[in-house]
Amino acid sequence: MKSSTSVKAIAATTLAFVLALAPAAHATTWKAGGASSVNNLMAACKSDYQKTTGDDFPYNGTGSGDGKKGLHAGTLDFAFSDSVDTAPMDGEIHLPAFVWPVGILVNMGADQRGINLSTKTIAGIFSGEITNWNDKQIFADNNQTVEEVIYKTKKNGKVKMTKAGAPKILRTVERTLHHTLPNKKITVYYRTKNSGTSNNLTRALNVLEPTIWPKSANDSFATSFPGDITRLASTFRGAAGSGDVANGVKSTPWSITYDEVGFAEAPYNLTIASVINAAGKSVQPSSESAMAAAAEATVASNGTVTFDYKNTSPAAYPFTATTYALALTNYGDKTKASGIKNTLDYLANNCAKNNPAQGFGAYSAANAFSLAFASQLAKLGS
Repeated sequence: MKSSTSVKAIAATTLAFVLALAPAAHATTWKAGGASSVNNLMAACKSDYQKTTGDDFPYNGTGSGDGKKGLHAGTLDFAFSDSVDTAPMDGEIHLPAFVWPVGILVNMGADQRGINLSTKTIAGIFSGEITNWNDKQIFADNNQTVEEVIYKTKKNGKVKMTKAGAPKILRTVERTLHHTLPNKKITVYYRTKNSGTSNNLTRALNVLEPTIWPKSANDSFATSFPGDITRLASTFRGAAGSGDVANGVKSTPWSITYDEVGFAEAPYNLTIASVINAAGKSVQPSSESAMAAAAEATVASNGTVTFDYKNTSPAAYPFTATTYALALTNYGDKTKASGIKNTLDYLANNCAKNNPAQGFGAYSAANAFSLAFASQLAKLGS
């Protein structure tokens, strides 16, 4: 894990990342919204949060862009965003709250054999260069011998992690693929609203496959798209948020999208693609492969994260994202500031850890993300 010097310097003195919170004497309802990627995680975490704190926050996850706007307008007390706010208001801070993999989700009809894709092929599909499932690149990806990573596990079956929070690797195993896909048109679902998920996908594609995806990352998929997306209306279909694109793929056989992996589960029942990373290994998007990528990231002293998409860690998933909590250093009310501070600490520390099925990485105490989160959290309400 790489971190800036200032983050390392606070390691010994920063706030403890685990806070035992007593239930509030008077329940408070916070106004929170933003990234749709954390909708399922917030829903899974809500009950325990209410029991622990006595507070509530009816999370309104309609998109990272909406979260930024809501915080700026004062209609939200705090927001979640999967991308950096490039035009922050005075006193706004970024807290790296969650790490997670952007899954490539596919409706393969009755075919349950799974699918393996290289980053070059993914760039080709989402740029419109690859239009059929029997394309020669997709055929090559799924008819080869691939190496997969096997993690070290504890007696309880949980993966062993390093102090920096990355999974420990036991070995790699070879698997020979023989999978020919049909001559079916590929339908791509993308986000129409400003989305941090779009930002993270397009940022990775621009770094990994710049000849196919030459445009810079953007919250707007259509803006970052290499060509004119309006000319591909028959095969490129837009939808608003995470659930919307998942619903679109669910209803359209042989379609594909990019989404949080929890949206592959029921009621959507989608296939999650394995992706060939920069080390040449076939990896599934998971909390462990996301944390392997996080271990190679750089965390700045202001809490913002830069992923090294070309890192050669065998377990690293190439499309890994950070969800930031966007908050203020001054709420004009010490009681309110204290409540929001406790809320954000609880969510970042407990939600991913207590709900592993959602696919979000759980921080270790020595992890640079947790150190930066605590450092930024200390500024809240100051």
